Amino acid sequence: MGPKNKSDTFLVSFDYTHGDIPVLIVGRRGKEKEIDVINAFQGDEASELYKKLTDKKVSG
Repeated sequence: MGPKNKSDTFLVSFDYTHGDIPVLIVGRRGKEKEIDVINAFQGDEASELYKKLTDKKVSG
């Protein structure tokens, strides 16, 4: 099943400030100005996703 819309915008938040378990939360803008959380990851999976999203790769 494909995406509902032709374009979409996500908000991603990563928290590992206290040295506890890392958490990565994915949301999208809902009605009005609210953010709807659509997924959350923790531990190694959160760290791996954060690394994938923030590492710059040069294609050529």
